[in-house]
Amino acid sequence: MESNSKQSKTLELWLEDLQSYVYKVTSTPMKNARFQFSRSRFTYSRKNKKSQDELSIIFLSQFPINYRVGLQLEIWHPQIKEIKESFMNEILNKESNLCSIILYMKDFPSNDPQQEVVKDHSIYNHRDLFLVGDWLAQTLQYELIPLCDQLSTIPHMDSFFEAKPEWSLNTRSGGNICTDLIVAGLNRRRDLHQRYQQLMDGLQQRIDFRQMSPESRQLLTLCYEAIR
Repeated sequence: MESNSKQSKTLELWLEDLQSYVYKVTSTPMKNARFQFSRSRFTYSRKNKKSQDELSIIFLSQFPINYRVGLQLEIWHPQIKEIKESFMNEILNKESNLCSIILYMKDFPSNDPQQEVVKDHSIYNHRDLFLVGDWLAQTLQYELIPLCDQLSTIPHMDSFFEAKPEWSLNTRSGGNICTDLIVAGLNRRRDLHQRYQQLMDGLQQRIDFRQMSPESRQLLTLCYEAIR
């Protein structure tokens, strides 16, 4: 909950100031990793081997109270998109559901144990802006860019999922969980049927704890039936 002292203060920033500073602190690591910047959409994107990576930095103005800043990462692989289209077309609400991996700010936890899961950051003043800017720069350079590199090809993704069997489940994204299964089928190194059962068991646990929707179970079943 936001403190009363912060709510009572006058907002010190304009949205343009916020965006200008965020671009200043994120542009160097992203350009060094070959990402191209779109100012109109405030996105960084690159062609990475056989994948396409796109990072969107999202600004929400709640002027004159505060601003909120979040991020969304999408990683696209043509083979995975084609498979998802075969069983997801009738239930798609957004094109992004066809991407291989989708992650948000909450998937890059803060080092502060009191803020382990953060959907977005509130900014009231310059101090908040500097803290968020520093977090973004560090997270992009040391977590997000290396993750994109690790997930750049189907074999790389398969090795990543094998080493971190709970990772796709912990993102609580049905699309990411399906990608875990699809990659097992494409690379043919992990046992597809065994992986399906592991994912279904983990998914059911999260449904029981109301961390995910029961519809995710149906999505995973459709995925399995499309590729087995």
